[in-house]
Amino acid sequence: MRRNVLFLLFQRLLLLIVASLVIFATMNLLPGDPASVMLGLDASPESLAALHHQLGLDTALPARYAHWISDLMRGNLGRSYVYDVPVSSLIGERLQSTLPLILLAMVLSLGAGIPLGMIAAAKQGKMPDMGLMAMLQLLKSIPDFWLAMMMTFLFSLTLHWLPASGFPGWSHGFFTGLRALILPAVALAVPQAAITARFMRSSLIETLSQDFVRTARAQGYSRSGVLWRIALPNALIPVLTLAGIQLPVLITGSIIVESVFSLPGCGKLLLEAVNQRDLPVVQNLVMLIVTAVMTLGFLLAALVRFLDPRLGEERP
Repeated sequence: MRRNVLFLLFQRLLLLIVASLVIFATMNLLPGDPASVMLGLDASPESLAALHHQLGLDTALPARYAHWISDLMRGNLGRSYVYDVPVSSLIGERLQSTLPLILLAMVLSLGAGIPLGMIAAAKQGKMPDMGLMAMLQLLKSIPDFWLAMMMTFLFSLTLHWLPASGFPGWSHGFFTGLRALILPAVALAVPQAAITARFMRSSLIETLSQDFVRTARAQGYSRSGVLWRIALPNALIPVLTLAGIQLPVLITGSIIVESVFSLPGCGKLLLEAVNQRDLPVVQNLVMLIVTAVMTLGFLLAALVRFLDPRLGEERP
């Protein structure tokens, strides 16, 4: 078990190094000059050269990469080229809407997907199962942005139940902030909930066919007792792995959803920074996202191996 966890940790660290190289190379080798974006097309060569020196863009790429990684490990994310404020404060401000949005979407995805999958598995081959599978296949195919626009039209513009866009901040009250995140979170969660439900159904059906379940039935357990006490805990283990896979999907989906609902989050900040060639913001924000995904993926993988010791006997 310990050897497998250490191997997973080493694997994640190696992937982080590779990711940092890819992020740095992508942002620094793409066409476009941040100094030209900041000063405009009419800037003189002397002004551009001075700004290049001020921003450190006139040094060699290996030195710039080493300087970036060194600052990153010390918690120094630099200053934004465009906003001229520390990148850490800029990201921290935007996380106030992005982090609750992703967490709420994950809770909704698991909270809806797991019960629906259980119902479909319990009614396997019957009309409720076939109806749920048809509905889930449809929901899984709906793009996030189209669902977001349709929900805005129905619940905001037509019924006036929820705000159409914007985020007032948590200073206006918890429920006011939560109300502004409901539509974006549901738009993010619906396709992932459909995938979770189908996965939960397959996992539960497979678990119910195992020998230990048949043994429990032979020992006198009721059908509901077998389902809730024996089959469900074992069937949930693969769903935890799926949740780790869905996390980066929710993060990338939040970029689109935040644009549709005009949320001042990290996704919208990333799009703006890419368009403005704000290298410190893009590099550090993407690296923080990759680090968060890798860390949570490692913790979930370790948790799965703890819950199912049989996986500890296999090479990860």
